Amino acid sequence: MHEVESRLNAKGIRREDFRAICGILLTKGLLSRSEGGDSLRLYDVAARCEAELTDYLTFAFPIILINTLRPPHFRLIPSHHRDVGLDDPDEDLETRREIKQSVVQALAAALLALRMLYDEQLVDKKMDAAGRIGVRLTELTLFMNTTFGIGLPATKADQRALFMKLKKHGAIDVRIDALADEDAVIVIRPEILTLVLDQNVRAAQAVFEVAQSAGLPGEENTPSALDAAEPQPSSGKADEPKSAQIISLERTDRSAPSHT
Repeated sequence: MHEVESRLNAKGIRREDFRAICGILLTKGLLSRSEGGDSLRLYDVAARCEAELTDYLTFAFPIILINTLRPPHFRLIPSHHRDVGLDDPDEDLETRREIKQSVVQALAAALLALRMLYDEQLVDKKMDAAGRIGVRLTELTLFMNTTFGIGLPATKADQRALFMKLKKHGAIDVRIDALADEDAVIVIRPEILTLVLDQNVRAAQAVFEVAQSAGLPGEENTPSALDAAEPQPSSGKADEPKSAQIISLERTDRSAPSHT
């Protein structure tokens, strides 16, 4: 890694900044310029040393670093390479360690629902200037139930864990302490596009379409659908899920507007 260090010195990149960038990416999997503050500065530094970040991170871990310009953010994704002594890189070790299995299932359903809601409104251009979309908590819950047969976790603590996880990985912005209000607004961030990929949505949709055509209860088939890794041919067009109510986002900051 001496070569990487030499290149960083040549570019005037401080070791402390490089370490901070790596720490954020390895902890959150995301470094977004739109977060502002230190994240804005560190993203600009990371953009200057993207090659060195890629060389270092991919040498040390089975991951791939991607840089998306709209909106500007870096994200780490599994490389699908398995080394001796490592579990499947597709498994979220942090998720399995930190939260219950019931929350993991709701997390998968929520991520898919958020991406599908975002895609639906992207076509109609129903977002603010930063590409964000606001939906009410009740609408997200209804979409998850009608589409996947899965609701939010039963306890407030598990719901809090779910939304903290979604927020941590850049899928949403929401005031966690406002979740007790059924009219709380969740802001879907455009970074959802690099977190939940097109093939993930197609694979889940295909599995649920097969389940629906076979007359099977959606909830019983949810785990296989949410774990689907490759697109599968659908057996027919599924019923259209209920659209979420779109909330106007007039504020320029990253926080979701509170309900008054």
